[in-house]
Amino acid sequence: MGVIIAVPGSDTRGIRPMRSVSRYAAFGLLAGLLLTACGNGESAPEIAADTSKPSEITSEVVETAQAEGEVVVYTNSPDELWDALIPKFEQAYPGIKISPVSLNGPELVQRLLSEQRSGASTADLVIDSSPSTFFGLKESLAERSSVFDSELPDYAKPWPGVYAISAEPSIIVYNKAAFGEDPPESLADVAATAGENRGKLTTYDIDSENGYAQMWTLTKDRDDAWRLYEQLAPSTRYEMNGGSMTQKLAQGEYTAGYFQSGLVRGLLKPSGLDSVLGWSYESDGTIVVPRYASVVKGAAHPNAAALLQDYLLSAPGQTVACSSGLTAVRDDVATTCGDFSVKGVTDQVGEENILMVPLDEALRADKPSFAARLTEARGQ
Repeated sequence: MGVIIAVPGSDTRGIRPMRSVSRYAAFGLLAGLLLTACGNGESAPEIAADTSKPSEITSEVVETAQAEGEVVVYTNSPDELWDALIPKFEQAYPGIKISPVSLNGPELVQRLLSEQRSGASTADLVIDSSPSTFFGLKESLAERSSVFDSELPDYAKPWPGVYAISAEPSIIVYNKAAFGEDPPESLADVAATAGENRGKLTTYDIDSENGYAQMWTLTKDRDDAWRLYEQLAPSTRYEMNGGSMTQKLAQGEYTAGYFQSGLVRGLLKPSGLDSVLGWSYESDGTIVVPRYASVVKGAAHPNAAALLQDYLLSAPGQTVACSSGLTAVRDDVATTCGDFSVKGVTDQVGEENILMVPLDEALRADKPSFAARLTEARGQ
């Protein structure tokens, strides 16, 4: 029997009409859609975004930005954010073109720094979910205070000028046939199955920025983290991208994946894979990965960049973000965004079980010793 799935068209900003494809074709498409935890193609939830203009942004600020006419964004954000954002932003602020350039991690850092050294045109705004991107660019980012600074939670403003526009929770994705009526609802639940699922659990490899940041954060905030890893690691196969893991979970090669991207929440039902796969929050430790935005020092269009950053931090902009499948950071949009808000997730798992990945240099410094201990836990 076929499933219904959206197929990306030749225009990267469009989607062809829905059509029926075989389940195995859907697996292949899914792998392409989820090449990384923060890659392109995640399907958005059905949320009606607020299309009003934030009243806090003054006409003088807008006019200055409009005179610049463009904002170039280097980003690892999903295409769905831009599909939702660009028409609404350009309608609210005509004359300002958003030009996103899709780059990941080291590539983004290397390109921006090289352009700055040579005096070439570069990004005006950086949006990325990798802490290493901001460690690498720290001296290249402009310090500024958003008009919405006082309305944001502390974790969303770690450095002057660096603000989280979203924060994605980690989840467990599991094969329904493997668990029947007793699905895993915590990392401890997954660990309890490790003995009977040797080689059938999966998560991100430590060389994946997303995977390491989540693993490290759990050890920072939970005394029992290494006990869990000692149970999980011998039965876990580590992969670099979410598409491969989700595909193998759906095919039954894996029974459960932990520290999976919360973006998957909006993908399973539209792809038809919700009949095969289920998901749950990690109720004993939901790792949350912020996606930061920062204006670039010396940007060609600094005022347009600041306007876009502020818009994304406003209440209307946050509903646009959550309608695209990202998870909003502002508490006051929780009614609109539901599960696709940090408050909505927190209300379900409890504040004590929300573990935020910090923008902390210790994360980078600890990696060699962490990797050695994880190798030991794996029995290698």
